[in-house]
Amino acid sequence: MRLIDALNYENTTLGIGQFLDDFKRADNKYELIRDEPISTHASQKTLCYAAAVAHKLAVDNDLDVPEWVHREIYVMPEPTYAHNTKNEKYQEYLRETSFPVFASRNLYYGDNAISRC
Repeated sequence: MRLIDALNYENTTLGIGQFLDDFKRADNKYELIRDEPISTHASQKTLCYAAAVAHKLAVDNDLDVPEWVHREIYVMPEPTYAHNTKNEKYQEYLRETSFPVFASRNLYYGDNAISRC
């Protein structure tokens, strides 16, 4: 499953989870992240997360980083924390442990942002 397909799932969280599972096993990994996820019902936060995921997976797998992930629309206007936490200590922890490609998009999800249990 391509990332763009995952974002068209009714439940994007499930779609992205399936995408991550498929990506791990895929031979054609770049093809799964190549296309910009336009025309989806996903929220801005989900689209920013998808850009960060694509960027991180590209870097981790020595793939070309898709050009679309660098677009300004994939940066949240305000810091966004995992679980929408308001806990300041947890926010600090998330800022310290988030992957740089997530933090650069104002996404602070910690170092397990793309983990699958």
